[in-house]
Amino acid sequence: MRPTIAAIALIMGTTVMSSARTVIPVWPHLNVPLAQRKVIKQIQGSNGLVEIRPILWPTLTEFPAPAKIRNGCAIVICPGGGYYLEAMALEGYRVARRFNRAGISCYVLRYRLPEGKLPPSGVPWPLQDVRRAIQIVKAHAKAWHINPHDVGVMGFSAGGSVASLAGVHWIPANPHSPDVLNHYSSRPRFMVLGYPVISMLPGITHPGSHDNLLGRHPALRTEEYFSSELNVDALTPPAFIFYAHDDKVVPHQNEKLFYAALRRLGIPAKLVVFKRGQHGFGLGKPGTDSVKWPGLCIKWLRKMKYIP
Repeated sequence: MRPTIAAIALIMGTTVMSSARTVIPVWPHLNVPLAQRKVIKQIQGSNGLVEIRPILWPTLTEFPAPAKIRNGCAIVICPGGGYYLEAMALEGYRVARRFNRAGISCYVLRYRLPEGKLPPSGVPWPLQDVRRAIQIVKAHAKAWHINPHDVGVMGFSAGGSVASLAGVHWIPANPHSPDVLNHYSSRPRFMVLGYPVISMLPGITHPGSHDNLLGRHPALRTEEYFSSELNVDALTPPAFIFYAHDDKVVPHQNEKLFYAALRRLGIPAKLVVFKRGQHGFGLGKPGTDSVKWPGLCIKWLRKMKYIP
């Protein structure tokens, strides 16, 4: 763990180490009983480590870029799992290590799972957590050798829903807030969305993700508010979006509608469709063209001048 400094202590509270990685509490003073701060069950699936709910204590696991190649860009990564579980290895740790090779520091978010209902605030726990995660990275930019203006967000499947909501429902900086982290905007500089769930509208959404996030019978206005394609505005960040044509889990309208909404407002966006890969391919399904997406994404990040 890096030496403790006053700013980190003030903003973050205590960090802990896990498997030689710094694990940062997103809400260090969250009122969760100690016994519930650990994931109840972890399974080693064919696609890597999967964490099973409940996840009540959100964290960021740090994957800093090697000092010799780091370029100041950072990404908060949101693994998917239908808002029921989180594929931490497949869509988190492995992806972080791959993007480290491009000089990008990565922070894998273990967000709270919503359990089929909105909290009293009306803001789903995953959205609260990703906003806070982006603010944390920006607040530590100097200590972590990051450009605070080049902090993006990445998400897969339901994690793509989390990431896209961070892009359309971000909160502005409030320099007068007594909460130091709120001095930083939660707006990501860019979004990278892998086979994402975007819409919560019937007939378009992924039903399991919809029900786990909002419940089975939410009001239409609630479904519309959490459908990212309906909430794009001129300040929504640019996006790199990808999926496989043979994905039978998330309807392709999700990606297409979000891409179209961005383009209508002149927001830079790239949509890549691979022939094969199905759903949940992480860094790419071996033997298919989906393995090309990390390289294409890094090329896009260079073109957009987020990385040199």
